[in-house]
Amino acid sequence: MPPVSPRKMRSVFLEEGKVGNPPSASAGKLHKADHLNIHREFYIDGGTEVPVISQDSVLVQVKACGLTRPAYNAFREVSPSTDNMKTRLPVGCEVSGIIQSCGTEVTTLRPGDTVVGIIPMDYGQSGCSEYVVLNEYDVVKKPTSVSYVEAAGCIGDAVKAYTALHYLGRMCSGETVLVLNGASPAGSIAIQLAMMGGVKVLTTAASTEELLYLQSFQPSIGHIIDMTTRSSALRASCLEETAGHGVDLILDLGCSQYPVDGYVENDRILPQKYDVISCLAVGGRWITSQPDLHLDPNNSRLMWLKCGSVGYLNEHSWVLSPAQAGRYQHILLDIMEKLADRSLRPNIHHTVMLDGVPDAMKTLDTVRVGKVVMAS
Repeated sequence: MPPVSPRKMRSVFLEEGKVGNPPSASAGKLHKADHLNIHREFYIDGGTEVPVISQDSVLVQVKACGLTRPAYNAFREVSPSTDNMKTRLPVGCEVSGIIQSCGTEVTTLRPGDTVVGIIPMDYGQSGCSEYVVLNEYDVVKKPTSVSYVEAAGCIGDAVKAYTALHYLGRMCSGETVLVLNGASPAGSIAIQLAMMGGVKVLTTAASTEELLYLQSFQPSIGHIIDMTTRSSALRASCLEETAGHGVDLILDLGCSQYPVDGYVENDRILPQKYDVISCLAVGGRWITSQPDLHLDPNNSRLMWLKCGSVGYLNEHSWVLSPAQAGRYQHILLDIMEKLADRSLRPNIHHTVMLDGVPDAMKTLDTVRVGKVVMAS
């Protein structure tokens, strides 16, 4: 089918700008940090043009999009702005919807198919839109038994957890896995995938709400570490649960960069890096999603003594590398199969309409348990 002609649609974007503040009178020299602050504002652009599809792409009418905090630094890396004072970033990349038209070279999909996928960061398209254009191999067909909201609310976190456990962590049956911040959307999916792999799962809870959610898991989690009072409970609990050997794999979804016991970020107590490393067994693997993780010499020496390794988790690397398209398609298909047979269950906190996305993004950090999804 030939590409549709461009027309206007609504899309949500994040405008990030540098706002100048007048320097203090006592300042002898003007420093950049003294007079520039980052200002971020979510807004709806009603005049966005629908991109024209190419020969190997498809036009998807978006039915649902999972909301996540934009990876500011990553977007700047792949899409550098020509304006030093203002940048427009897309909002949402985990989408599900209906194919409206296909390019002439597309062979595996056709108009009317329901699909789910992740928008690559270098496309510059917002998932919180009425339409998106994706490559044929960026998406897979959505099973009819899986709703649009479930598919979009799970796909990004599932790819992240799948990559961490199976590709970076090389998880094996019989091992012990520690998932930090297990009540988060990615954490809960990681716990379910780890349980399917036949491992013992330990996880952390940083509030009463998170603790109650994790206690409701069936089958039950191996051990839940209560971090509401002190972060030092992590090391003692892990060593106790593993008879002093330590855990084989740590999936880090929240770690303190500061050497302060009980460091609080967004009302959440985070463990120290030293405590995390101390939990590792000999030959253990620490998978972190923190791009600016800093290991001082003492941390590095402890990792060396344990013959441990650190893996950096970036789930978007799959869609940034065309050479990995086959593996990426396998991951997406396997996730959809697990969703269809209900062995994988996403935790959806609530849904919002497109008009409510800007307000939902402002309060996204207050949602401790579950995923917020835009549904149309």
